[in-house]
Amino acid sequence: MKRERPGWLIDCWLGQGARLLERHETFVAVPQEAAAEAIQQVTLAEMPAVRLLFWLRGIRHSGQQTFRDFFSTPPFYILEDEPTREVVIGTAGRLLRPRAFSSPAELRDYAEAGTIKVIANFRVDAVEGGSLMSTETWVQTYGRRASWRFRAYWLVVGPFSALIRREFLRVARRRAEQAQP
Repeated sequence: MKRERPGWLIDCWLGQGARLLERHETFVAVPQEAAAEAIQQVTLAEMPAVRLLFWLRGIRHSGQQTFRDFFSTPPFYILEDEPTREVVIGTAGRLLRPRAFSSPAELRDYAEAGTIKVIANFRVDAVEGGSLMSTETWVQTYGRRASWRFRAYWLVVGPFSALIRREFLRVARRRAEQAQP
């Protein structure tokens, strides 16, 4: 299901047949720019549960890395970025074996049989009384086997992904609120 929402950068990266895996959001009573800055500054050190999950999964990281830095490091790529509004990230390849790409456009156009593409975002929208911080994760599978394998994988990984996203938004909200006078 591809959605087209005016101004949403992620929608340009979703191919036909992309499925929404998860969406999380939180309200924070600060201006959009302050909320966006908080999202940019969250570090992995502020999220011990996330660091533990990364360690258990064998994902290399540093506590001082910002979430943005983490998602700028292969196998992840920043696909599009408007710092005060939305950052779009992605990865693609065979399940648990992501592929290297030379550019965001190459990742966007990638559609090899037997593979998957995961696209996610972190977004801030101005709303009455503050800002709405949100994150979405979408998947596109290429072929029945890739779809079946991904569904089995997501049954196990999905709850942990949700925990990571909710923790990230909680920490970003706390950062934004503490930065306000």
